[in-house]
Amino acid sequence: MKILLLAMPDAANNFHRIIKVPNLGLCSLAAELSEHEVKIVDLVLVHRNIRPWLEAFLAEFQPQVIGISSMSFQYRSALTVMEICRNTVPRAKLVLGGYHATLSYLELTSQPAVPPFDYLIRGEGEQAFAALVDALEGELSLAAVPALSWSDEGAFRHNPTDQLLDLQRVPLPARDARVLDSFTYFDRKLDCVETSRGCTMTCTFCSITGMYGANFRCHALERVIADLKELKRRGTQSVLIVDDNITLDPPRFTRLARAIVEHGLNSMEYLVQTSVAGIVADPELIPALAEANFAMVFLGIESVLPETLAMFQKGDIREKTDQAVRRLREHGIGVMGGFIVGNPDDGREEIREVFRASRRLHVDLPYVQCVTPYPGTRIRQELLEQGLVTNPDRLERYTGFMCNVRTRRLTTGQLNRIMNWENMKAFFSPQMFVGNYFVRRREKGALKVLLNNLDLVRGWFLGDQFRSRHRF
Repeated sequence: MKILLLAMPDAANNFHRIIKVPNLGLCSLAAELSEHEVKIVDLVLVHRNIRPWLEAFLAEFQPQVIGISSMSFQYRSALTVMEICRNTVPRAKLVLGGYHATLSYLELTSQPAVPPFDYLIRGEGEQAFAALVDALEGELSLAAVPALSWSDEGAFRHNPTDQLLDLQRVPLPARDARVLDSFTYFDRKLDCVETSRGCTMTCTFCSITGMYGANFRCHALERVIADLKELKRRGTQSVLIVDDNITLDPPRFTRLARAIVEHGLNSMEYLVQTSVAGIVADPELIPALAEANFAMVFLGIESVLPETLAMFQKGDIREKTDQAVRRLREHGIGVMGGFIVGNPDDGREEIREVFRASRRLHVDLPYVQCVTPYPGTRIRQELLEQGLVTNPDRLERYTGFMCNVRTRRLTTGQLNRIMNWENMKAFFSPQMFVGNYFVRRREKGALKVLLNNLDLVRGWFLGDQFRSRHRF
């Protein structure tokens, strides 16, 4: 069977000049479909004139099944993609999966209009998608496909979910199925690797537990090393680790860093997201990361205000934040600091304090988002009940960088203006161009940072802050 897997062109950030990230999940799906002809297209690499490109590709490949992965903010693009697929290859079966399908499946399948997809898969898709393909070939009944939502006599049925995957049995991703493969971080070839899935933390703003439940599962380190060796063979220079929370097990992370050195894989540089508490839990971790050539850490700081940390159920991590940033920088590791503003009691001063704190901490790049009521999160329900959500439905604005809430003291417009102004000051400050990791690590890096920041300013003035300006 001919199967096409599509990732949407939208990026939550607008750093298109700096980083282009592949969808690793689709490669994991493809690995379970080795008996079929599978192609993967990351539309983020098409970026412009997507419609004619996709129409020509569909007409040539003629897929029988098309899997479409979508986050909530990408769903408007997914609707356009499904319309293109339906018109170009009308006999193909369209399957929607990913976070939005999982967290909003009831809304997507209970509307009066006929859904634009034929099937919807909830949660982890590897085994469910493979089982659906078997069902479409007549080897299995639709009722036996786990986590499948499907139309039965005009009404959608929702099959029960199966147990979460045993990651020890998941094959290596099938990256060779990619049609396009020019993913980059600055001027270096980029790819992704997964070492674990899930998170047990209870952060109110996060939707990960809605996808996997509150659990943490790990791939064997031998499997991770084998995958990294494959990336090195493919000429990868920068590796993005896409784990939800790799620092839930700091000693394991330390062992991984040491294994990277032991196997000579530290010629590639590594980018990773971590928690504040986790990165400092094992005193040997940060030195091991430096030796393994971990070049940049996205640190989930979230806030420097105790009342906000309490609301997020993060605990008082301010001392650990100081320690984490200091130790990472001492070991030559760049720090991108993740912060969230726009909380119910925030005013102008609270938001400005976040940016001042990022300068005091000396993070290389403050990554400041507005609290966003993503489907499936507890904070969405809390903010809706308080009447603080000003945009509950236009999910394409749910990038984190466009405000969809108000506070008790600021309107949505005021929130946007304060965020934009403080971000402009941060992105054009001397700190961004003198001694900054993102500049000092890259030949011509300063020019790319400058051009990217000009893109951001253009977005702010046009009212589409941080949206990836792809074009169909």
